[in-house]
Amino acid sequence: MLNSGLATIAEATKVIRFRLTAILLLLVGSCLIIPSVADAQCTPEPTTVLKGAVLLEAPGEPAYVQGAKVIVQGEFLILSAVTDREGKFHFSNLDPGTYTVEVTFFGLHAEQKISVEAGTEVQVALQLKLPDPTISANPLGLGGGPAK
Repeated sequence: MLNSGLATIAEATKVIRFRLTAILLLLVGSCLIIPSVADAQCTPEPTTVLKGAVLLEAPGEPAYVQGAKVIVQGEFLILSAVTDREGKFHFSNLDPGTYTVEVTFFGLHAEQKISVEAGTEVQVALQLKLPDPTISANPLGLGGGPAK
């Protein structure tokens, strides 16, 4: 009777070893297969980047404009950003196409049309022009002020 109990334990040990070996092989196999499948499905598309700067036309050197509102408008897309301390802005993952880049800052305005191709980096510099002080803001004398 003691021998039959030992035989049952030995058989149970063999079954457990077999199952553990099978589980280990499945785990190792899945670790080898899953990354290759994931790489095939997760190939990144080329990133298209639009970078630019906003400058203020000033006597001497142009000055970079912090806090200007930049709008990028395409056929089905409108994005906006605000320029940083150095007057720079950045948009990424744009679809290929034609866009209008527009900037406004306290009543000043500039815009530029650009074409974007897949996987490219487009650089834009927009310059805000100060109004000419020799031209009257009210040339017809309308609005109650004296005509000049």
